[in-house]
Amino acid sequence: MTGLAVAIVGAGPAGLFTLDALLRQAPEVRVDVYERLPTPFGLIRHGVAPDHQGTKAVVRQFDRAFGRPNVRLIADCDVGPAVPLELLREAYDLVFLATGAPVGRRLGVSGEDLPGVYGGAAFMAWLNGHPDYRGLEPQVGEQVVVVGGGNVALDVTRVLAKTEAEMASSDLCAHARRITGVARSITVVVRSPPEKARFTSSELAALGRLKTASVAIELPATADLSVPAVAALAALSGGPPSAATSIRFRFALQPIQVLGSGRVEQVRLQGPGGVEENVAADTLILAIGQAASPAPPRERTCAVGWAAGGRGDIPGARAEAADSVRRMLAGATVAPREAARARLNAWLEASGADLLDWAAWRRIDAAERAAAVPPRPREKLASWESLRRVARLYETV
Repeated sequence: MTGLAVAIVGAGPAGLFTLDALLRQAPEVRVDVYERLPTPFGLIRHGVAPDHQGTKAVVRQFDRAFGRPNVRLIADCDVGPAVPLELLREAYDLVFLATGAPVGRRLGVSGEDLPGVYGGAAFMAWLNGHPDYRGLEPQVGEQVVVVGGGNVALDVTRVLAKTEAEMASSDLCAHARRITGVARSITVVVRSPPEKARFTSSELAALGRLKTASVAIELPATADLSVPAVAALAALSGGPPSAATSIRFRFALQPIQVLGSGRVEQVRLQGPGGVEENVAADTLILAIGQAASPAPPRERTCAVGWAAGGRGDIPGARAEAADSVRRMLAGATVAPREAARARLNAWLEASGADLLDWAAWRRIDAAERAAAVPPRPREKLASWESLRRVARLYETV
């Protein structure tokens, strides 16, 4: 594979695990990683809950990768609008598309566009300082309904139920800290029966450790307690007697309408047998997944992660990336692409893009860590302007 040139579009988990797999399977390969944002890490930085610092620590392994002379980060570069994808395909022997799933799924019911209704991924991105969502400014009230049967729903619920002290060692952004301690009731509406819920045991256990929240699990009479996930749910009920926040899980209910005059006020649910009821809500968060736009198959081009229909979790992204790299390398050939590379470089220069590299990310990283008050690990920069300013003006670290 000596001389093989590869482009990866997207520096989130799928893209960076693809980079890691490439360097393990073909150490001599030359890799350029393109990223639309000024910062790498994608969902690890902007999607993983702020209080999951252990999960976010996976990014440390990539310092070594980007320290190699055959690897470059080209950030603040939007492939598609700024740089044609076809030009990348001409300039590289292989192209991996790790562009994620940027569009939140919708319920498809009337009223879901009312103020007070937010997508789970967008809400988490705002908590995490994603510059595209800085202006979201969600208004969280005392009665919150979260729709979803996966870990994002649990993340949203846990963060809303935690106190300021419980979030002190997280990287929750300064602009989002006003949400702590606001919610008095959180109803988690799971559309599937409990046997099919996609909560992990570790996420459920974290709910049981909340300091000032109680948890009630309303299992259907038909729930199968022999299923480990259902047994784990049943064991979760409890909490302090004078809880500031009550969390209630309900299953096999379909939201069929969002009601309100000028803002969400109620969510109409339909249960088994068509029985309907209205649940009070001044905030509705839809954690029902993300939709990707699958890339059409092309020669020497491979979609990875969510862009390929992957599961989206970090262990899954790592395994899927390794398989994709193995398959693509098996049929790869090195071709003369000097002319195309020259056209690409000329396009990048002519576009006026002041591109950022790994050293620029290190400047952002250093500035965020320096600004944090312990035990907070970092004070995130959360706007395009501040990220670009720090990346380009601070002294190299």
